[in-house]
This record gives sequence, C-alpha cells and structure tokens, in this order.
Amino acid sequence: MNTVDLWNRRIGLLGVRLVIGCLTWQLGMFKLFIDGLHSQMRWFEALEAWFPMWMLWATNIYAAVVEFIAGLMLVFGVKRDWALWAILSVLVIVNFGHGLEAAAWDIQQLVFRLSMIALLLLLPAEWDALQLDKIGALRRSGKAAQ
Repeated sequence: MNTVDLWNRRIGLLGVRLVIGCLTWQLGMFKLFIDGLHSQMRWFEALEAWFPMWMLWATNIYAAVVEFIAGLMLVFGVKRDWALWAILSVLVIVNFGHGLEAAAWDIQQLVFRLSMIALLLLLPAEWDALQLDKIGALRRSGKAAQ
C-alpha cells in the first residue's frame, strides 16, 4: 500500500473520530454544565407513565455523563472502542425512549451519530492510528526494544 493511501485512511478516521467525539462531548457538556440536568428532564416527561421517576433521572445522568466522558475519550483517542460502545449504549436508550414517546420522531441526529459510530467500529481499528493510546504504545515498545 502506498503512503498516501495509508495517510488518507489515518486522517479520514481521525476526522470522523474527532467529529463524533466533539459532537458527543459537547452534548454532554451542554446537558451537564450549560442547560443542566433539571432542564433535560423535560424530554423524559412523556415517559413517566412507563417508568418510575428515579429510573428516568438515572438514565438522564447516565446519558449526560457518558456523552461527556466518552466524547472526550474519542477526541483524545483513549480507549476508543470502549468510548464507542458507551456512546452506542446511549443511542440505544435514546432510540428506545423516543420510540415510546412518539411513533414517529425526527431521527436525523440519531442516524448521523449512529453512522459515524458504525463506521469507526466496522473499519479495521489499526487504520485509526492517530490516537494517544497507540502513540503511547509505540513509545513504550520503542523503549523496550532499546
């Protein structure tokens, strides 16, 4: 494989990872620090008939914290797959909740985020080489070889 193709893959996956990481991190930051968790509970009002309030609060907190932390993990390339799995779990919860809330709902954000996560999960992980995890591993293996 030529060098240009290799760098196209690396930079392409870095771009996808940064876009989904920044979007997710910013959503979590907005929910936790800007809008606040109390304000976010308005999205859960329609689900009170289905679930106890403590479960809705736990889901609200889980989604916001996971988005904030996992988004940052993606941006920096730390435990990439764990971060993707965590974000995917939030999207499953969001899809389930909105499906109970309304038969037809706007899935634009869900589809975009899901497609970016699927792309990162389905393409070979070694193509996504520009990560702190991999850079640290290269440095450690280089010191071990000396």
